[in-house]
Amino acid sequence: MTSNWSFTQGDPKEDPSNEFEVGQQFNNKKEVMLAVKQYSIRRAAEYKIVESDHLGYNTQCIQFGPGCNWSILISYRRKQEKLEVRRYTGPHTCMHTSMGQDYRRLDSKVIVQHIFTMVKADPTISIRVLQEGVENHFGYKASYRKFWLTKQRVIARIYGDWEESYNELPHWLFAMQIYLLSTWVQLVTQFWPGSADTVMLHHVFWTFPLCVEAFKHCKPLISTDGTHLYGKYGWTLLMAIARDGNANILPIAFTIVEVETKEAWSFFLLYQRQHVTPQSGVLVILDKHKYIDGELNAEESLWKPPYAFQEFCTKHFVANFITHFKNKDLKKVLINAAYSKSQREFAYYFGRLRDKNVAITNWLEEMPQSQLAQYADESRPPSDVIQRVSGTSSLCVRVLKETQPSG
Repeated sequence: MTSNWSFTQGDPKEDPSNEFEVGQQFNNKKEVMLAVKQYSIRRAAEYKIVESDHLGYNTQCIQFGPGCNWSILISYRRKQEKLEVRRYTGPHTCMHTSMGQDYRRLDSKVIVQHIFTMVKADPTISIRVLQEGVENHFGYKASYRKFWLTKQRVIARIYGDWEESYNELPHWLFAMQIYLLSTWVQLVTQFWPGSADTVMLHHVFWTFPLCVEAFKHCKPLISTDGTHLYGKYGWTLLMAIARDGNANILPIAFTIVEVETKEAWSFFLLYQRQHVTPQSGVLVILDKHKYIDGELNAEESLWKPPYAFQEFCTKHFVANFITHFKNKDLKKVLINAAYSKSQREFAYYFGRLRDKNVAITNWLEEMPQSQLAQYADESRPPSDVIQRVSGTSSLCVRVLKETQPSG
């Protein structure tokens, strides 16, 4: 008789009245231990291990004696090459002890088996949802930290651990180039500090042919942004994002770098211009990031007129202003200045900012008015277009953060 219980799948429809039966078989010791654990958790019962080795498993109720005779003996059957229940006395008849919500038998091994299919189906599933699922099934809670660590084990089992994933990156990129022709990759490595034969990732840029082709049919607007990646290695993902005529998100170029530096942005913008957005007249929407600004306006840059044009993202620009000056009260004044339709209107709001703090207007004067004020640039698209495209960029990087399987 083989086991007909779904011990390892965490099926909420499992009948809690199921008891072990003599002759019931299990494939291995791990399955046996998990079955006993899950049985005990569902019945709020504690047990102790009397004997355990590769040939058998013998446990009994922690209150074994006159109050409760629950016990189970499972031993190895050589002919069947399985572990079999040889003796069973149950169910529990004891008065169950009071167990805390973070029940010790509800360990990571039990949780792994219960949440595995959920995490595999959706790696972004939240810890809270996993906690609720286990609590509904077993009647006990486990700590957030226990679930977070357990989810990492599940993700490692599905996708490989950090070291495996890191080492697989070059192979993945190579495979993409083979199976998706015209995928363009530029991988830059450097020697591991103090080593002459171990290399590590420095920068990697890639884009897909479908992204390049699709951008030809989009508005000539792109937004550049970066997001810090979660996990063991950190790093930063830089992206160029466009939008089609139906306002759908279209990421078109990607780079992973260790940190945002002048070199990193130069690497990203160079290959993006060469292989993804070589068209003349492209409008780049950016925030006032010193490295982006510096590279776009370098002496031989192809991101300057007449090849390309630049506008500041009002949303990012205002956020940088608040961070720099710690003054939320002037936020509306700055927005009105940026959206001014005439020089007179701009001068009015600019004067209000100067009256409050001359350092603010000095900061604003560091950038061309054609990039700051709507009235000063006849070629500037409507402000709502810039906000929508830059908002798309923020949305895209936020979605990428949420989908990183980090718990």
